Amino acid sequence: MTETVLVFPAGLPDGLKYRALAAERGQRVVGASSLGFDPASQVYDAWEYLPYVHEGHFAEALKAVVQRQNISAIYAPHEVVWGVISAAAQQHFPEVRVMGASPLRAKEKDYRALHDKAAAVAAGPDWLALEGAARPRVSGARLSGLLRTVDQIAGMTDDDKIRAIIEVFRYLPRGDIVEIGSWWGRSAALMVLLSQYYAIGNLLCIDPWQSENLAQGVAVLDQASAAMDTDEAFRIFQTNLVPLAGGRLNYFRGESQVAAQAYGAGFEVVSETFGTVAYDGRIALLHIDGNHSLDNVCGDARVWTPHVMPGGVIIFDDYVWAFGDGPKCVGDAFLEAHAERIAYSFVMGTALFIQLKVSP
Repeated sequence: MTETVLVFPAGLPDGLKYRALAAERGQRVVGASSLGFDPASQVYDAWEYLPYVHEGHFAEALKAVVQRQNISAIYAPHEVVWGVISAAAQQHFPEVRVMGASPLRAKEKDYRALHDKAAAVAAGPDWLALEGAARPRVSGARLSGLLRTVDQIAGMTDDDKIRAIIEVFRYLPRGDIVEIGSWWGRSAALMVLLSQYYAIGNLLCIDPWQSENLAQGVAVLDQASAAMDTDEAFRIFQTNLVPLAGGRLNYFRGESQVAAQAYGAGFEVVSETFGTVAYDGRIALLHIDGNHSLDNVCGDARVWTPHVMPGGVIIFDDYVWAFGDGPKCVGDAFLEAHAERIAYSFVMGTALFIQLKVSP
């Protein structure tokens, strides 16, 4: 039997989010509001008017709605309303469950977890031995805000890699940040905020955002990639990054090896979304996270690693990769070929980090 859930106040953002999730679960969702007209009424399976919770007949009116609509659960995304409904349900219709805990307490719990996570990140790994003078660690509310912003963007950059990138930025020389493969911009958001905080340099995001560039020679991946909307991914990238860019980020929509032909001192990128951004032509951090086929990773490394400055860092993403060994083969080859130039290397999460010597 289909469960019927009442959402009140139904027009609040959290109420509308819950309605969408409940509908996906196959639940019947009834909305209710105390407004004479509420645009949210158009998106619910059924609609009811309820008086304001401070009015004396609210509990009686709510009970009538519960009986009339055969309500088995109530979702109240407003702290005061949740409290009144919880008390009314306990007294008048205890068989109906009020969903979740106090909305305010639930959000506070999420923020406490975020603060705890930030405190753990601020402690930093005690085994890194990068060259150069370390800048102070980002901490407190600034770090919590950074992590929260990044967590709002879906992507494959895991917490271990995020921690490593945060630590690495303390040691970078002044120069450009170049990312090959940005998709929705999760790692780009992290890096542009860190670059702003430490005044490292501008971020260049390189990604074709084109279906023909997604094939990596792995059937299960290529089948999934073929169904991806690359134009939508590009729009999402811009939406995610434009509030954070601050004149320090732009993109090149094309293949990285084409971008490398134009890159150098005085290189500028102009776009409608991000305006004009100038680059030094020297790379402080190179993040190679594009197509993971051996040929593509090899090509990216060949044309971009020569631009990395002494003391700079190269990240080969998915060095540990379930679907192949392209990044690992190229990363290992770089370690062997440039051993005399490398100050330090380590693997964190699934990424290989390589720092070049400050004095080559």
